[in-house]
Amino acid sequence: MSDLIGSVANLTGYRDRDLIDSTFVSVLGDWLDPIELNLYRCVGDVSDLRLLLQAGMIKGSGMRAGDPSWTPLDALPALSARPQFDQAFGCDEPLLDLPMNGHDGPWLNLFPVWAGARRFGIIELISEQPLLPVQLRLVDGLLKIYRNQISLLDYSERDSLTGLLNRKTFDEQFLKCLDTMTGNGHAAEGSPTWWLGVIDVDHFKRVNDSFGHLIGDEVLLLVARILRTAFHHSEYLYRFGGEEFIVLLRAEHDDEAHLAFDFFRQQLSAFAFPQVGHVTASVGFTRLRLMDNASGSVDRADRAVYHAKHSGRNQVHSYEALVKAGVLEEVNNSGEIELF
Repeated sequence: MSDLIGSVANLTGYRDRDLIDSTFVSVLGDWLDPIELNLYRCVGDVSDLRLLLQAGMIKGSGMRAGDPSWTPLDALPALSARPQFDQAFGCDEPLLDLPMNGHDGPWLNLFPVWAGARRFGIIELISEQPLLPVQLRLVDGLLKIYRNQISLLDYSERDSLTGLLNRKTFDEQFLKCLDTMTGNGHAAEGSPTWWLGVIDVDHFKRVNDSFGHLIGDEVLLLVARILRTAFHHSEYLYRFGGEEFIVLLRAEHDDEAHLAFDFFRQQLSAFAFPQVGHVTASVGFTRLRLMDNASGSVDRADRAVYHAKHSGRNQVHSYEALVKAGVLEEVNNSGEIELF
């Protein structure tokens, strides 16, 4: 019992989602000894949810790594392609003791996972025998602790208005992105390329002045919804304050990143906001560099936004492309911008 209490204490002591997920799977695995145990998040559009493995373990092999967060959606298994998973995700109660190879097992158990009112994942547990009542009580108790921990993280890490990640979580994720790019201080072969985009809603003060702050808040809520639709699970979306948003995006090259940001710009400008009508945004983005820091990269993207604002708004510009074209000059992070 003391070992279990210690494991639970470790679980509640973490503030990193990846550590919480892997610790949760490890604790369940240690106490239930399953054939296989996996924790999935359901990601993508609600009409085409996909299963992203967060953490897993296989008996005799130990823990296994989850899917990289930047895995393309079409490379992930579809929830609809696994009817039992699809059924479990829509249920409030788990699906238990489903025989996989006849009446003698092994047995599949599926547990829906949610935080607050947000349903977001599934636990797949394959056991040699049907789970005993005492084992089910253990799973139920650990699931409650896990859900509470995720809910607390959501409360502390997310913007209360839009539900996007908030500014204080940005620096930590920024460093994680840099870590995926490096190996021993150098560019790692096959490492992902990350881009930081700054999105600034055009003439937002005019919206507040003309329609009031309640309507302004509704506009921000809808902008956040369009952001989630335009950018899939592999992106990190932040409300940075006021009408400014930040996206951390994985893309192979400048043109691909530009297409992603411009797709959002088009979706936003085409949307008819209640009472307000059409709203646009100016977008600037930059490539993350090995020795980057958060303020330096945001500053570069802001320069591209500044250019978009002064060139008519409702535009997307790459900082690197503007420098290459001689429109912006590569300078230090003092905040000065020179336009030719």
